Amino acid sequence: MKLSNTVFVSDLDGTLLTTKKTLNPADREAIVRYTNAGGRFVIATGRPLHTVTGNDVEKITNSPAILCNGGVIYDLCKGKVLYEIDLPEAAKDILLDVREKFPNISPEIYTFSKRYYFHMNTVEKWHQGILNIEFHKVGSPDEISEPWNKMLLADEVDVITELMEYVKKFSGMGVRFVRSFPKFLEILPEGVSKGSALKKLVEIMDWQKYKIAAAGDYDNDIEMLECADISFCPADSQEAVKKSAACVLKNTCDSGAVAEALNILENL
Repeated sequence: MKLSNTVFVSDLDGTLLTTKKTLNPADREAIVRYTNAGGRFVIATGRPLHTVTGNDVEKITNSPAILCNGGVIYDLCKGKVLYEIDLPEAAKDILLDVREKFPNISPEIYTFSKRYYFHMNTVEKWHQGILNIEFHKVGSPDEISEPWNKMLLADEVDVITELMEYVKKFSGMGVRFVRSFPKFLEILPEGVSKGSALKKLVEIMDWQKYKIAAAGDYDNDIEMLECADISFCPADSQEAVKKSAACVLKNTCDSGAVAEALNILENL
């Protein structure tokens, strides 16, 4: 396949980044080879901007990034927001309701420029340590004046599982819920996903004639995989993701899953 006519979209955590949140040398080499051949490499992540800039990930991408699980598309080269959609005001009411029902849960609020949290539980402490970015503690949603890109609810697996059932009561309030990790439940604007953002990015960049390949490992990647012409997932992906992907790879994020996928793409 002529790589200059392709776009490769990769999830970060669990797909491109290893379990230690580093970039596998094999993946790095494969991505550099791919972009040198004219391929467009795109990051699609639930993370905010400040966790993908100023590091190895930013250096090897040559296309805009999909952030906040599809809520933001950002041109890393030009430092410009290409697309942004925010949570409705109803998200504040949902937050207050959830905090009353699950008092130990730790909500995170993501705006374009800052990250906020309300309560430091064990999972929240672990998550902030992994991201290694500044979070601002607040006591009330009204203290956050900027539009909200997304909300993340962090707690132990059994609590998040119970929460997934509880939030069904908020149907019709302009939001959607997606589990992005066993200990995380994310609240996004209704209709927003990595898949919807990928369609928007194709439109913005005029990539309609390009072959789109995508790789992801978790539930929040499924819409993106279904939008792609060619889809991959690491060997240890969620079962629902394996059913959605055209190709289940032999490697995990720790052993070069993205490099394997790019090798397959090159040889099609």
